[in-house]
Amino acid sequence: MRWDAYQNGFHVEPGQAVGLLGGSFDPPHAGHVNLTLEALRRFRLDRVIWLVSPGNPLKARGPAPLDERMAAARALMDHPRVIVSDFEARVGTRYTARTIAAMKEAFPATRFVWLMGADNLAQFHLWDDWRGIAGQVPIGVLARPGSRLAARGSVAATVLRLSRLPARDAGLLARAAPPAWCFVNMPMSPLSSSALRARRAGAKT
Repeated sequence: MRWDAYQNGFHVEPGQAVGLLGGSFDPPHAGHVNLTLEALRRFRLDRVIWLVSPGNPLKARGPAPLDERMAAARALMDHPRVIVSDFEARVGTRYTARTIAAMKEAFPATRFVWLMGADNLAQFHLWDDWRGIAGQVPIGVLARPGSRLAARGSVAATVLRLSRLPARDAGLLARAAPPAWCFVNMPMSPLSSSALRARRAGAKT
């Protein structure tokens, strides 16, 4: 499966370290922005790509229309080193392991890092082929409110404990051979998409 790397202005240079932040972004919020900016700095990334998904297979309820979420994400994350992409919809993937495989095929000379909040690490073992994800790319984990202990004691953290880089070596993560992951703390933001959706729904009633 090949994808036009220049479509919608999407281009990454060979050898660049590029973070991949996936999610429904329903809606995108300042927490996503803070995590992205922190990841750029802590993991020494050249770029971050927001992968706005058609839908999350772990959620029974579908998100807002993709074009609305893409527009909102682009309006919020206006940064020269951040790309907002509907890559999953274009290549027909919904599961992260397949998305990463397609991304690596499209950009074989790019060093990708999968990014996630600590809340996602706590449930990472529920993802489809989560071990395959860990075997494809390094993983950068950034702390989220109320999720540090659950993340550090999670199934995935336990299974991958020998592959963890200390936070002081976060800048080396993109060059590490997978499986490799690194947990770093960041300034806490209480925002979450689910909370914003609930607040939005309450305002309509």
